[in-house]
Amino acid sequence: MRRKLKSQISNIKSSRIFLYVLIFILSCVMVFIFFKQLSASLFFIKKDRINVVYYGKNTIFYSLGKYDGVHYFISFYPDVKVKVPGGYGSYRVGALGKMIVLEKKSDLIRKAFSATIASTVDKYYYRSSQEIYYGKEELDETSFGFPSFGDIFFSPSNSNIFDRIFIFLKFVGKQKRQFEKIEYKSYIGVEEEFFQDKDFAKKYQGFLYNRIYRKEQKTVQIIYHRSYNTALLISKIIEGDGIRVVDLSENTKEGTERSCKIIEQGDRFSQSAIDMAAFFTCKLSHGRTESSDIIIQLGIAEKEWEIL
Repeated sequence: MRRKLKSQISNIKSSRIFLYVLIFILSCVMVFIFFKQLSASLFFIKKDRINVVYYGKNTIFYSLGKYDGVHYFISFYPDVKVKVPGGYGSYRVGALGKMIVLEKKSDLIRKAFSATIASTVDKYYYRSSQEIYYGKEELDETSFGFPSFGDIFFSPSNSNIFDRIFIFLKFVGKQKRQFEKIEYKSYIGVEEEFFQDKDFAKKYQGFLYNRIYRKEQKTVQIIYHRSYNTALLISKIIEGDGIRVVDLSENTKEGTERSCKIIEQGDRFSQSAIDMAAFFTCKLSHGRTESSDIIIQLGIAEKEWEIL
């Protein structure tokens, strides 16, 4: 009887120890995830300009000055067509939502609008709906609006909870007059309207520069395998952020490395290299460079950013 009682007591103690250990491990995991997401959030990002797209019936691109208080917005009406990287060709903005739901590739929003404005889109929000929008009216300084609390915290997005808090706080207390509208032109095709990216790039070159990249003054060489146009597109996005591209080189060798790689000389990576690697999903490595400070070997990124 005593042995049985001792055995039961021992089992209870063992169960309690196991429970405490389990709680401790789960707590450590939660704390690790908490700090990992926080450290990777917009609160600690070193860029001084945060670009956000809210996709819906009235799609708006917001460029938020993190420190200088200078903010811009672009209103994309549903009928204007933009280029969608990844070999999708040109799509009406109003039909993008259905396409990303069917393709299950929401990141195409980031890529499409980065290609359109020739600058990196950091975060995007959208409605998980197959609804197609129509219309030719842009929103102006009086009719445009900010994302609501529900839009920011409950819409599908590439943001974590800390990013959502940051963006919400950036809009709180803001007035419409604090945002300057960036205009764009469209050209008429066969019953279609296309975003005129060349005119846009000439008119607004420098508006979305990040000062941290300009201070580093890094130069970039892009090495591509097949598509010069894709390399050119990527160079425009990079230059739109304020990093100078000095050369586009073709590598015709078979067996070109598939992974995208960013190579920089020295013991430490520059912020320019770190941010480009994060945006284009490239590996960072130290190595010798000759005609530039940084080399981007596109690899698989060439296919992911392909334009038709």
